[in-house]
Amino acid sequence: MLPDVQHLMELQQADREILRLNQEIAALPKRVAAIEEKLAGTKAGLEQARAAVKADEATKRKYESAIQDSQQKISKYRDQSLAVKTNEQYKALLHEIQFAEQDIKSNEDKILELMLNADARDKDVRAAELELKAEMAEIEKEKAAARERTAEDEKLLAEWNAKRDQARAGDGAVSATASVLAVMMVDISAAPAPNSWLSSGRIACGE
Repeated sequence: MLPDVQHLMELQQADREILRLNQEIAALPKRVAAIEEKLAGTKAGLEQARAAVKADEATKRKYESAIQDSQQKISKYRDQSLAVKTNEQYKALLHEIQFAEQDIKSNEDKILELMLNADARDKDVRAAELELKAEMAEIEKEKAAARERTAEDEKLLAEWNAKRDQARAGDGAVSATASVLAVMMVDISAAPAPNSWLSSGRIACGE
């Protein structure tokens, strides 16, 4: 293989490797970013699950407070019923007591429903926590692998850059060699063919 052709092939190989390594180095952070984006989604899911638990707890406290208010009303109405003087007043207080008891029953049912849902809420939180833990371990693993791969690629990139620079530094010598070869080819093509010399010799002798 001619030196200039081999030299050109070496330059092309160096350029291809440098391009590949640069692309790979640029792609690794994007890969980690994609994992982190997924991790952010898992974190958001966990926060939503925890927020739902807190919201249910706040609602449960509100129902419990309403029950206490109704119980206090019932106690007050019963005390007042002892002092009423007419049957109508007694019936009115009894109606208020029954209404308060219905409120207590309604709020107790709502609390029971929240308590039943609490198990599902807790399961959602635990599942989200486990998923987040697993993804955090995975992303740390991916980051470590990306850092290691980037270091290896950067080392190879430096080597290929050095090879390309070295190959480019030899461009002058190769070009000079190519020029000498070209001149030699021109001289050879300009020289008379052997048959022509023989013909010329015969003619000279004949003369």
